[in-house]
Amino acid sequence: MPQMVDEQERRQEIAKATLEIAELHGANAVTIRAVADALGRSTAFVTNYVPSRAQLMFNALDYARGAWITGRSHATEGLTGVERLVQLARWMCTTDEHDTALRSLWIEVVASSGPEMKVVTDLTDRTFDDFRRSANEASLSGAEQIADILYLFARGFHVKNVEDPVTWNDERVNRALTVLLESLIPQDG
Repeated sequence: MPQMVDEQERRQEIAKATLEIAELHGANAVTIRAVADALGRSTAFVTNYVPSRAQLMFNALDYARGAWITGRSHATEGLTGVERLVQLARWMCTTDEHDTALRSLWIEVVASSGPEMKVVTDLTDRTFDDFRRSANEASLSGAEQIADILYLFARGFHVKNVEDPVTWNDERVNRALTVLLESLIPQDG
């Protein structure tokens, strides 16, 4: 009788190995061979579940999506208006475990503009919608533009954090974000 294989578990195993490689060596080092070697398996094992390099990156991003959405929800839970908008911006400009590796994979997927873009656009569209909803809920003058600016600022941070994580660290970016927030959002007198 054939042994039952949990396909989702195998994909998660492959996603974790993909993230490990991206963290240690960068997104360019992510290959089917590298993932197979990290798992101590054959390339046939990997391609049985994830058939291409692009799918390796998609699989890792998809694996992280749930945690990312949960983290965003926890960061803004119970907050409304300006407080929610500010916390969302601050959360978007922080780096947690795997974030730099995931951002580098995200950039690779964006550059490929293949069918894997769905997971990327799903996450980015949800986050942008959250910025817009929070800015509108705060009844800010120019709410749509404020949401645009904060979203683009956060996305710019993600790119710079991949390019140079030492220089573009959370502390530096959050100092700049504080100045930006103070200039965009009127302070109560």
